[in-house]
Amino acid sequence: MTSTLLFILTCVISFFASAQEQLKVGEITPDFILKSGDGKEYSTKKLRGKIIVLIMGNRKIRKEDNEWGKIIQKDFERNNHVAAFIVGDMRSVPSFVPKSFIKKYMQKKPAPVTFLFDWSGKVHQQYKTQPKLPNLYVISHTGRIIFRKSWKLSQNRYLEFKSIIDKELFDLIQKDKANNKE
Repeated sequence: MTSTLLFILTCVISFFASAQEQLKVGEITPDFILKSGDGKEYSTKKLRGKIIVLIMGNRKIRKEDNEWGKIIQKDFERNNHVAAFIVGDMRSVPSFVPKSFIKKYMQKKPAPVTFLFDWSGKVHQQYKTQPKLPNLYVISHTGRIIFRKSWKLSQNRYLEFKSIIDKELFDLIQKDKANNKE
């Protein structure tokens, strides 16, 4: 009886602990370095000063990740202050599929924004992503999370998402103007 009660208590505590561990708006983002299909390295530290948009997911939700990527690319591709990426959790790819095959496939059918390979899943673990939905993060130019949701794309959701980027972009441009006047 005691061991059963202890087991149930442990399960309940672990459930609530994992729910509380989610990254929250306002937190400093975990740093990472990942490579794209062409071998170029991207680092959150090197991207400081820009607004970073991360669309994170595994191969099973690539279609949804691409939908987010397309609409973000359409609105922000000409803006040098915004850097958007799809971060692919490659743990979901069968181990018998060679990395070179996946890279070639991604070159033939590229993502709408730069695709970064998270081969070990470490970045997805750091960011505490959910496996069944696109995980969206907007990171401010100072490196703090200003938006975090796990959402399928809809018009209303995109407008809310875009308003966060637009506000941060406005603040960043105002800061640049103030620095140029000095």
